Amino acid sequence: MRYFLFVPLILFVVLAQVATASYFPLMGVAANPLLVVLMCWAIVRGPKETMVLIPLAGIFKDLISSDPVGTSVLALLPIVPLAAMRERWPTESDFLPTLAVVAMASLCYHLLYMMVLTAVGDGPPWLQSPTRVLLPAALFNALLTPIFYLPVRWATSLSEMVRPRMRVLG
Repeated sequence: MRYFLFVPLILFVVLAQVATASYFPLMGVAANPLLVVLMCWAIVRGPKETMVLIPLAGIFKDLISSDPVGTSVLALLPIVPLAAMRERWPTESDFLPTLAVVAMASLCYHLLYMMVLTAVGDGPPWLQSPTRVLLPAALFNALLTPIFYLPVRWATSLSEMVRPRMRVLG
């Protein structure tokens, strides 16, 4: 039941990313709001919930784009260990570490994506990729993080307030 509202949101983010992200490049790269939303969800709600959403989002993205099926799932998988690593270092605020973790997840995403594309014969130029793809994408996705982090945090707080509490009478 907890995924009732989030699954349509993920599917909407995938559709929006595939349909519009390439029209709004910054520093020569397109945004990856799916990665940012999933990373924010993993930080706020925990990696266990995100493990359910990653395959759904990745397969859906690959089916509606021209990417090889499974590439996005493989590229999104580092979200789970990065979120788990983030949980081991508690801080007072989750926001600043989330920016760093989103940038790291973005680097991992693009490296894995480039490896898969190279394996199927559509590889990018590896020598130019760090300055043209990897670093600008990490920065762009980190800049997008506040747009998605705050609503995910707010929705989590709201769902915890609304959730009925079980009390044991004794």
